Parts: sequence; structure tokens; C-alpha cells
Amino acid sequence: MYLKRLRVENFRALEKLDVEFDTRVSVVIGPNAVGKTTVLEAIRLAKGVLAPRTQNEANQVLQSLGATSPHMPQQLFSASMTTKPSQPLVIKCTYHLEATEIAKLHAISPRLISVLAQQNAGLVFSPPAQLVAFFGSPAGQAALVGSKATIEAEMARIAANGIIELNLTINFQSGQISGEFPAQQLFFSALEGDLPPNSTLFSYFPADRALPPGEQQVQLGTADTASQLESYNSQPQVKYHRLKNAIFNSIIQGTDGRTNLIEQFRLIFDRILRGRALGEIGINQLGMLSIPIKDVESGVEFQIDGLSSGEKGLILTFLLIAQNVAKNGIILLDEPELHLNPAVCRHLLQFFVDEYADKRNIQAIICSHSAEILAGTFERPSCSLFHLRDGKTLAKVRHKDEGEIRDALRRLGSSESEALLYKATVSVEGIHDVEVLQAGFDDLFRRYKLKQRGGRGQVEKDIEELRKAERTGDDIGSHYFIFDFDRKPTSLRDSEHVKLLQLDRYCLENFVLDVDILTDLSRLPEYSDNPKGTPTAMRDVMKSLAMAQLDEHVSRLVFAEMGLQSVGFDMTATKEPEAKAVAAALWRRIDEMSATFKSFSETGFDADFVQKFNEKKKLLEPEWDEKWRELCNGKQLLEDMRRDKHLKGDLLKLKKTVMSRMREAKTETYKSLESTLRTLIGA
Repeated sequence: MYLKRLRVENFRALEKLDVEFDTRVSVVIGPNAVGKTTVLEAIRLAKGVLAPRTQNEANQVLQSLGATSPHMPQQLFSASMTTKPSQPLVIKCTYHLEATEIAKLHAISPRLISVLAQQNAGLVFSPPAQLVAFFGSPAGQAALVGSKATIEAEMARIAANGIIELNLTINFQSGQISGEFPAQQLFFSALEGDLPPNSTLFSYFPADRALPPGEQQVQLGTADTASQLESYNSQPQVKYHRLKNAIFNSIIQGTDGRTNLIEQFRLIFDRILRGRALGEIGINQLGMLSIPIKDVESGVEFQIDGLSSGEKGLILTFLLIAQNVAKNGIILLDEPELHLNPAVCRHLLQFFVDEYADKRNIQAIICSHSAEILAGTFERPSCSLFHLRDGKTLAKVRHKDEGEIRDALRRLGSSESEALLYKATVSVEGIHDVEVLQAGFDDLFRRYKLKQRGGRGQVEKDIEELRKAERTGDDIGSHYFIFDFDRKPTSLRDSEHVKLLQLDRYCLENFVLDVDILTDLSRLPEYSDNPKGTPTAMRDVMKSLAMAQLDEHVSRLVFAEMGLQSVGFDMTATKEPEAKAVAAALWRRIDEMSATFKSFSETGFDADFVQKFNEKKKLLEPEWDEKWRELCNGKQLLEDMRRDKHLKGDLLKLKKTVMSRMREAKTETYKSLESTLRTLIGA
């Protein structure tokens, strides 16, 4: 069995999705909070409500989603499931059956006739005495006749197309929960219910892996059977309390169970958690189950509880897949990389495909934030990559496009993971800009990749490269650039996929020149040995240092106005084909420069420069006196304050602290910058 098609309408962040899965392993990636886990929850919800394996599965699934409460089981809480309660929630799952599964349904179809009659009469999980009375009545006999006709018709249809539909509709206004094809729902349940309790066709592995520390009770018999059945879908978090239970049950199954367990540990330690080995499982001196793990290099043994939570979660996940998920089964796996380092994640997808998906025909739908898992899908023809951009678009990344996407992104200094795991890339200029923006606007940029580009020149070069790729039709994703004013207005403009924000102050640091906050911080030993008694005292220091920058600024302006910025060699002359032509071109430039310098010496350069300097400074001084926070070089001002011992310590930490406090106080400067950033990204 495998899920062939999924359609979702009005479920949490998913407005309307329609996607087809055509490989055994489908990896769903996308920005945070866009709805990746909701895709898995939609599949789980339709299965749990329409084709439950246990009596409480439907209720437990609804309760886990916050749709119902154990105290008010008849009431639906729409707010936990939709943002549009006036419209129905619709989930349609189309499953394709294997030939062996169709044959099994044929074999058990006589039994399903009575089960369908019970289901239609609302007598599912009823006691035997009640069922005997029902089937002995005329109504019961009529129900059997009708059920037989339905089962035979559905079996004929399945034999022709091999399809089972689990189509769920929840009407929040009426409180009605319904399925479209009861007989097909029964077939799904029957295929799973025909398996022993330690086997399942459908299992959900949530991301919340709360592994219990220390010794846990190991159950046997009916108590464990109920827990095991619930762990597949109705209460999937129970899985993570069953690590030792799963191991112990394998041991008591006999020689085959113990051999299979040891083989699974060997595979995991050889291919994923390298450098580890399983010790001799037994009972320790306290009578408790002992599962020792050996560090191969040092030979030291420790109990399995000594592994990290990520390692224990990984072992448990693969052990349960190996022991419990039947051939042709389906698993929903949310964030398998949780608590694992990238070195482990690089091998995780390949291991799953080789050992489980391919060998046992298991379908997996995996939601991930891992760039390593994403990259692994590019290398496996049996894997498909789906990009969830928003609540309406779950698009397959075609294999033939992958190489082009990677090449284009790498050429642009980005990567496929950034383009697919994030809503967009936000590039900044300054060395501290990423951390400062995150300190103030982490909620705004949570779905964005922030990258430091290394100066104005590199920013402008990257913008041109992106525009070039955009014009040639490359899928570059969305890119935003935030860069300093630097007293150099840009001539670059927005394009469809490249948006620009040139700050209206000299640099980002100018936004953290908050006098009140810096005054408070100067009273902390971490940031200053020279506390300022009042904001006025701090303002006077800052303004004095800012105004001291005006002379250099004026000098540069006068220098440029006198034409001296153009003085310099144009080395393109060296590309001339002959040495004689190179010499002639260079001499022409020398002659031009000589004429420029001669004219200055004749007119009196010193006096001319001083006159122009004084005129320009007089013109600019009033504006700087009023707008020194915007016009000065904020980076230089903070460095000068540290040089003169008004501040001390790590300037990055200082900037982040100021920005965080501005955020808390919602200062006017903060609100202005926030508004500008929101406009840039369309938030």
C-alpha cells in the first residue's frame, strides 16, 4: 500500500493543497511554521478517524490535535484545526494497493460483510450478545444483504483500479464528522487489523521525542499489546517511552528475535552512529534490564541511557521500523534529524532507503529542516523532494531541474538548502548586521536565511549576478538586500525576485545610537568603567564624537569636487597588443595627471582647498548638528567611544543588547526600522 494522492482544504495553515506522491520516499521541506507537520497530521487524521485500528484511535487523534477534549468529547474546537470555521475541513487520501493486499481483501471479504453491517448500524466494538441479537433480527438480516452487495461491488472496483479512498469531511458549524466511502474505510482497517499486534501498516513518528530517563517498567501481555497498538497512530508519543520495551520484547521472542535485534543494532552502529557497538544484553545486579553500549575506540561500556537524546531517538525509530512496520507499510516521519548533528544526518536518509524503503517496500513521507537530508534526496532516484512554500503550494522539485538549481545557486553564493528551506535569503552588508537584526527582529525573519555578504562592493556584485541569472530564467528564489547608505545612494532598483533596502542612515549601527539605553548600559560594569549620570551627559559625548567626523567628510567632498578623485591610472591600457601601444596609453594618462597638478600649483592649491573646505563645512554644520545620529558613521562612533573609554567590552554584544532593549521598549527608532523591514519583505 502507498499513498498516491493527498488533497487538503482548510486545515490549519493549509488552505488548499493537491499533491501526488510517485516514489517510496517523499521529503517535504520548507520554512518554519509554513505547515510541513500539518501535511503529516492531515494524513494521520484521516486514517485515525476513518480507519481506526483501536476503539479509541479516532478520539485520541482528535484530542491530540486539540479538536476535542476528553471532558467534552462531543464538542469540536474549530480554532485548533482551522482559521475559517465557516468552511468545512476536507482531507482526501488516495491509497494504491499491492496485488497481495487485494488478494487478502478477497480472502477476508466474507467476514467484512458482517463488519460493514455493524459499522452501518453503529455497533462497532459492541459486545457479542448485542451482535447476536442484531443479526438475528430482520433489520440485521437486511443489513447483511445490503452490506454484501456493497462489499462485492467495492471488491470488483478495487480489482480493476487498486484504489482505496479515505475522504474525511469535518463540518464545524454542524459538528458533523463523516467519511465518503465507508466500505473502503473498512478495507483499510481490515488490512491493518489482520496483522498481529506487533505489526502495523501505518505509523506516525512525531517530532516531539520526549525520551524518559532512567529505568522504565517493561510490560508484557495484553497491557503491552494495547500500548503497542496505540503507539502507531492514536498516541504516537508513546513510542518514545518504549525503547527498552521494544528491545526486551525482541529478546523474549526467541533466537530469531534476538538475532534480528543484534543485526539492527549492528546496522545502525555501522552506518549511522559509527564507533559504537552493542554489549551483552541481560539483567544487572539490581535485577533491572541492562543494555550496554560499547565505545569501540576506548572499549568503555555504558548503559543505553548514556546516549544522547538524538541517538536514543534514532535507535528507537529504526528499531520500531524494523520490528513493527509491515512490508508495504507507510510511515510518517517528522524531523528525523532532531537532536542529531549534521555528520549523522548525512547518512540518515541513505540508510533508511537502503535498509527499509527499498528492501521492504515501505513508503515514507518525511518532513525535515535538514540541509543534509535535503541534499540526500538529490542523490537518490527513489526519493522525491517537495517544497512547501505556503498553504497553497506543495510543489515537487523535478530531478531534471535539480542540477540546474544547484549550479545557479552556487554560482550566486547560495545553496539549494537556503532556497528551499527558507522563504527567502536576506543579505546584509556589515559584519555584525546579521546578529543585530536577529536580536531585534528574530520573529520577523524566522522563515528567512540571513547572510553577511562582506561589504558594499560585494553586495552590489551579488545583486548584479542575481539579476543576470534571473534574466536567463534561472529559478533563484527570492532575495532581499539590506545595505548601508554610506553617503552613496544606489542606482540599483528592485526586480521581481530581488528586492533592495538601502538604509536611510549611514549604517545599521546608527539605529542603535539610543542615548537613554546607552546611558543605562554605561552604569553596568560589563559595558563601562565610566558611567554617565544623565542621558544629557551621554548625548554630549556622543554628539562631540559624531561632529568630529564632519571634518573628514568635508575634506573628502572637497577633494572630489576639485576633480582629484579621478586621478589615477587606468590599467586597461596594459591590454594593448604591443608594448609601444601600452607605453603610449600610459603616457597620455601621465600627461593628463601632470596637467591637473600643474593647474593646482599655479592657482594656489592650499588656499583654494581651505576656502572650499570652510564654505562646505559652514553649509553642512547645521544639518549635522541636528541629524548627527543619522549622518555620522555609527560604527566609527561606537569604536571611538570604546577608544576614549566611555564604553568597553564586546561591541557586538553591546549592539545586540541595545537592539533588544529597543525592541522591548518599542522606541520610535525601533518602530520606524521595523516598518521599513516589513515593507521590504511584504510582511
